[in-house]
Amino acid sequence: MKRNWQAGCAGFPVSLDEYFKKLTAVEVQETFFEPPAKRTLERWRRSAPAGFAFVVRAWQLITHPEVSPGYRRMRALPDWASPGQLGFFRPGDAVRRAWEILRETAEALEARAILFETPHSFTPSRENRENLVRFFSEAPRGKQHLVWHAEGMWTEAEVETLSRQLDLIPAIDPLVTPVPCGRFVYFRFPGRTRGAARYTTDDFYRILQAVEARGKRGGKEGILIWTSRDGIQDAERFRSWFTEEQGGRRSG
Repeated sequence: MKRNWQAGCAGFPVSLDEYFKKLTAVEVQETFFEPPAKRTLERWRRSAPAGFAFVVRAWQLITHPEVSPGYRRMRALPDWASPGQLGFFRPGDAVRRAWEILRETAEALEARAILFETPHSFTPSRENRENLVRFFSEAPRGKQHLVWHAEGMWTEAEVETLSRQLDLIPAIDPLVTPVPCGRFVYFRFPGRTRGAARYTTDDFYRILQAVEARGKRGGKEGILIWTSRDGIQDAERFRSWFTEEQGGRRSG
């Protein structure tokens, strides 16, 4: 793919060396459960080819309350992570500290973006909206794009409005949701059906149309991530198809 449009999947389902040969982006899942040691992050960065795009999934201490299943995968809560103050972008020292550590993680990886995936339980209530606005209005930012994937009851209009207000990138499936304005976009594709070949060539053409539409509207770059268990197969198939399609257009 063109360097400014990069494709990958959620997590490393194969070895690093094999993954880096196949795809050009990854959505790091380890950072959601417990950020890896800095030496691990730096090793990943050194192993990746030039131009490879890392996306860091935001630590669950920022987005999810401690009743969420993901907390079971932590060895232990940090001493500063007070119960009742975690998740949902709650104001307080715990979430601020988690954000500081996440920013350091993103910097160590030279990440292109940070993905904040909010759970279904993070409803569009007044308190949650206020927490969201306060967090992104006050939190120090780095070079990374900040991406928001809102699960649950949020409408497309609510997500788009808050994203514009807070300078966030809404994560969307362009086969379902209209592509928003902006220079950078983040496409996130769930699984369709069981089996290796869930996305069809027709789906790939529709995704390509969304990419091209972004170019005509000023969008020059983006990341495409497949999130299902077998997402690496669809991401690799799309990247190969896209390369052949672009090559055919140039020679045609």
